[in-house]
Amino acid sequence: MLKDVIIFIISLFFLIKGSDKFTEYLKIIGIKLRVKDFVISLILASIATTLPEITVSIISSLKGNSNLALGNALGSVLVNTALILGLCSLISPMKVDDLAWKNSFFLLFINFLLFLLMFDMKISRFEGFILLTMYAIFIYIIYRVKGDNKSENYQDQNSAIKIFILMILSIGAVIVSSRFLVESSINIARFFNISELIIGLTLVALGTSLPELANSVISTIKKVPDIGVGNIIGASILNVLVVIGIASIINPIKVDHKFITYIVPVILIILLALSISLKRDNIIGRKTGLIVLSLYFISVILNFIF
Repeated sequence: MLKDVIIFIISLFFLIKGSDKFTEYLKIIGIKLRVKDFVISLILASIATTLPEITVSIISSLKGNSNLALGNALGSVLVNTALILGLCSLISPMKVDDLAWKNSFFLLFINFLLFLLMFDMKISRFEGFILLTMYAIFIYIIYRVKGDNKSENYQDQNSAIKIFILMILSIGAVIVSSRFLVESSINIARFFNISELIIGLTLVALGTSLPELANSVISTIKKVPDIGVGNIIGASILNVLVVIGIASIINPIKVDHKFITYIVPVILIILLALSISLKRDNIIGRKTGLIVLSLYFISVILNFIF
């Protein structure tokens, strides 16, 4: 028990410190490459912070449990868009780049497309290939309209390559510390006889999203919401198109009815609320945050019921 508490405290320290440095380096990379914070986080940060989901997806599919990969991917979308953005908006309303609402609607579209693909209760290899192709097209379009980071007076003596390496090391610290944080949390929860179901719905579900959570909270506190929101939207797009795409190509996914019954519908409602809020004034305010947080907890309650 004492060992787990010590590991938890150390892991939490490195998670926060790594996320702080990651946000700082990401900002510098965007300036040096003259790319908007939102765009650099939409692509680069999302890929880095979604590595746990990608790893779980590949391992699960290779073991013939591709439905676990689907649950992990959609669970991460739910945690990212409802819990994390909801919490961050309560810390401080997030004013973001005009690109946010466009990508938010794209995220809504691909989740609706996934919803339609699920109606035959499976996601085939061909459908997985379509999802991966859509991500390649998405990256190409974002690259073409990447915009410009206008920080004219910013001075930094380090090269872009050095900053990039430091950024990779910082996200590595986030991912590793996240793993130890989750494992120690589970052990502590079991010590107090907390049920496996509650552990699964909370600690494990949050586990693979801890990098996004830490990055988004830190970026909100440091008043660079474009990095946090861009990371969340980019990671969620990656989960739908790449994580599910890879999983279904390795092993076609048999879809459990609960995904169609309430999980994806709840996600669609959450994304619609976020998209409308962003389209209106490019802000995710506290009211929207409370709405999506409420929907997140409703989905958790539905998991208990069903």
